[in-house]
Amino acid sequence: MAKPHIEKNISSFINEKTDSLLSGGQQSKEKLDLFYEIEPAEVLRIINTKQDLTELQLLVDGVEDLSFLGCVVCRRVYTENNEDILSFKGIPLKKYIAKPLDVNFVKLPVVGELVPLINFLDSDSTKNIYNKNTFYLNSINSWNSPHQNSLQNISALDSVESTEVANPEDGNPFVVGGELPELGEFFTERDDIKKVQMYEGDILIEGRFGQHIRLGSSDKILEENPNWWSEGSDETLGRPVTIISNGQSTENIGELEPRDLYKTDINRDPSTIILTENQPTSLDLAYLDLGEDDAILNTLEFDSVVDTQNPTIQMNSGTIMLNARDNKLLGFAKAGIGLATSGNMSIDVTNTIESVCDEKIEEMTSYYKFTTPKMDAEATKSNLGEKAVAGSGEPMVLGNKLVDVLTKLIDAIPKYIFVGGGGPHPNQAGNPGELLHKQLKTQLKQILSKNHTLD
Repeated sequence: MAKPHIEKNISSFINEKTDSLLSGGQQSKEKLDLFYEIEPAEVLRIINTKQDLTELQLLVDGVEDLSFLGCVVCRRVYTENNEDILSFKGIPLKKYIAKPLDVNFVKLPVVGELVPLINFLDSDSTKNIYNKNTFYLNSINSWNSPHQNSLQNISALDSVESTEVANPEDGNPFVVGGELPELGEFFTERDDIKKVQMYEGDILIEGRFGQHIRLGSSDKILEENPNWWSEGSDETLGRPVTIISNGQSTENIGELEPRDLYKTDINRDPSTIILTENQPTSLDLAYLDLGEDDAILNTLEFDSVVDTQNPTIQMNSGTIMLNARDNKLLGFAKAGIGLATSGNMSIDVTNTIESVCDEKIEEMTSYYKFTTPKMDAEATKSNLGEKAVAGSGEPMVLGNKLVDVLTKLIDAIPKYIFVGGGGPHPNQAGNPGELLHKQLKTQLKQILSKNHTLD
């Protein structure tokens, strides 16, 4: 194993008297000056599960030592090359294990990638500050690929019978004339991941699988690879833009050559969130059938370009779900709220649904319009009107039962027997009253609505 440091012997001479020569008794030797060298190492295995700890016998009193999770087994390229490290278990293996240097920001490497190793203080250093442990930094950018930068067997070239030279293709290294190398038990290499286009001043956090977070700006557009968030006037230049993008469009990748850079596409990428300051949107709305009578145009005076020239959060994905697991889901807007769909809309309420409008009742027709081919509203109790809401309203009448009662009443009238001179007189068929009753009876069916029902 490599030394954790290089020793520099430096002797110091102390003479506290100004009028005498330096004596041997006044000579003292300073502590060793330790220089810690950073050395690249090839990652041989990731320790990420309890099963890994058991297989590698990293145990404490027979129980898995969880402090090794997130560590890597690695072989130094220069000072440990060709060592059969994976044959070691337990205590002999520990000196080849490295922890992540930053516990809050861990970029777990894949098998075959190179990581810089450095020796630093550890928990054992409280007993002796010269007790060191090995830590790894982020993997070395061998291929300039966000997906993986493996150089397998670089630390054991002499022990490999035939080593194929890897070439970058489509932004990833492949083994020439063979299959893709095994880069880990839970890592699947892909050939469709591109490095994301950067623009001057950008801060980019890029994942291995086509996702990224961009802290950028809407500055001047590149002619070679323009973006869609710099459209607008000179007033929008240099304004902040934050983009969270998950996945790359297969359609756009198909148009790229190997090593071409990928630019984010809010309309094609699987899922995108963008935060802007005053840049007009280029989002293609899913509901494109807005006409002159649409409430979103008339009531909200909606314009997708004009309304996004102010601080805006835009989301685009195949499906968007918002779920308040334990409490409320709230939405507030000063100028208005609009929902539009070319499909169906459903509101399912278990308890109470309430709508309040501050406009005057006599002016409601100017502010509220609801048109739909069909509406189903299920409620155990409903109140329509101001008096009804206050508790002094009148009950509604069911149409079929009203028609049934009136029909029986009309049929009963001709059967009345009138008492007059000479005794009782039954109704005479064909008299004007009976004809009128028949006309009323036929008109009863017309008071029933064909489209609206009530129970």
